Amino acid sequence: MEPLNKLDDVEKYKNYGILTQPFLNKDYIYNKVITDLKHKQKDINSGYFLASLFLWIKNEVKYSREEEIQKLKFMRNAKEIWESKKASGCTDYAILYATFARTLGIPTTVLHTAEYDWLERLKNGGDSWMHYGHTFCECFFGGNWVLVDPTSEYIAREYNSEKLELPYKVGGKSVFIPYFRGLDLGEKQNVEAHNKKMDDLCNALEI
Repeated sequence: MEPLNKLDDVEKYKNYGILTQPFLNKDYIYNKVITDLKHKQKDINSGYFLASLFLWIKNEVKYSREEEIQKLKFMRNAKEIWESKKASGCTDYAILYATFARTLGIPTTVLHTAEYDWLERLKNGGDSWMHYGHTFCECFFGGNWVLVDPTSEYIAREYNSEKLELPYKVGGKSVFIPYFRGLDLGEKQNVEAHNKKMDDLCNALEI
């Protein structure tokens, strides 16, 4: 996967995709974020601004019940996720985060990754019926690309864009390989269709 370009990609990721069309007023989002930031008494240009955004989202949108997850996963746009107040997982949180960050003028990606051990099994012909990975965002903030995990509430100002080695665990694992970066997933799709498309991308990776 190509690395982020500070010049060309900054402009690209100010735009929105099919699932990340803006629907809330910029001033409304800003006021929600800045209220939390002022409570912390932090500089607006610090990473705390990015953190205040995902804390607001997590306060408003909670995880779906287990039985609902497969029905909702990858099937909704940002507005539908927000209005339901239910997230089916990390991709929903990333879609919301990217939508709101771009509304605020922050270039933001949706970054799909594969868990490293699972990716090795997939490429070696192992059982791959279940896709193991995590979805992040990348924000161009303070003159650099910053890794943001809206689900786990984590920000990294420096990271290896080819192999994410996290200081915390997601699903019991901490090493993830990026394989898809976009404005969003590009379409609503069921879990089966999504996994087939993403597994094809994963199989093309060199690790």
